[in-house]
Amino acid sequence: MGHIRLGELPRTGYWPEVINTMRISDDPHAIARTTAKAAHKGLELAKHDRGVAAVVFMLMKGVWAAKEANFGDALGEIGICLPKKASFLDFVGEFDKALDKKLRAMGRRSDLAEMARYSVVDTLTDVCKRQTGSLFGVSTEDTKKALKAYTDKNRFGNLGRSFFGRFLYRFLDYHVSRELARYVGPGKAHKTLKECSAFKEALERHCVETVRIIKEFTGCWPSVTEFRGGITAENVRTRFLPVALKKIKSELMVR
Repeated sequence: MGHIRLGELPRTGYWPEVINTMRISDDPHAIARTTAKAAHKGLELAKHDRGVAAVVFMLMKGVWAAKEANFGDALGEIGICLPKKASFLDFVGEFDKALDKKLRAMGRRSDLAEMARYSVVDTLTDVCKRQTGSLFGVSTEDTKKALKAYTDKNRFGNLGRSFFGRFLYRFLDYHVSRELARYVGPGKAHKTLKECSAFKEALERHCVETVRIIKEFTGCWPSVTEFRGGITAENVRTRFLPVALKKIKSELMVR
């Protein structure tokens, strides 16, 4: 089965600027900007990546299934099969299983799609922890209620922000990590691995702040689209994802 890899970034264009920033500074904001410039092609690919779009589509449809009278049937339409007594953790597990199957069926899975998959599972797991205080011990009805609460535009906006923040961080870290190890040691930007870890945490926070720009757009889009005819894999891929990632890229460039 084919697997599309992003490969090494070229040592031309903006990439030397990334390397130079790492040599002279541990400022995650500057490195995020220059890395994004160097990885411009990758961000453009993500805007039209069917795997990334499939992840976002599954997230929207999984949440909006909670508004349907028959929760199980609505989930079944996107390949999620819950046991009769399903906790939120069960939902996350079955969601990931269905998503993996969907991506496999597409035949070609990019690194970008895998980053999106891990990001959405992490996001849903966090929801599980916040809603229940535990990963276990809740019913299917509790799971449905918890998901339905996220059809509110403000809550889904926050959910989308969490997902895209994680996705952006994984994307930038994919490239930054290739070079960061060179700048750990005496006399370098990061004297210890602990300092390197602190840098990556700061970079992650920077990504979360950057994607605030799409909170309102992400929060409103599913409800409006569902009202106008329904959320589909196609309109997520052609109408939602390109706009969301364009907003993120533009914000990243000015921060």
